[in-house]
Amino acid sequence: MKLAAALMRRAELQTQINELQTRLNNNARVQEGEKPAEAPTDLLASLDAAIAELDTLVTQINLTNAQTVSEGKPSRS
Repeated sequence: MKLAAALMRRAELQTQINELQTRLNNNARVQEGEKPAEAPTDLLASLDAAIAELDTLVTQINLTNAQTVSEGKPSRS
């Protein structure tokens, strides 16, 4: 995956994680005897998967940035 594509995917995942967190919070609180609009366990599973993918992606981005050389010097110097 190219760095630009990885950065775009990172932004998408961050948005998705925020949306899932909001939906999970909204569905975790319901009146007694009522059912949530969405299953909190399904939302939590989706949130966990998105966070795991983001973690992997950020690691790959950081490794790429650490290996980048500009004008004969590593970019982190």
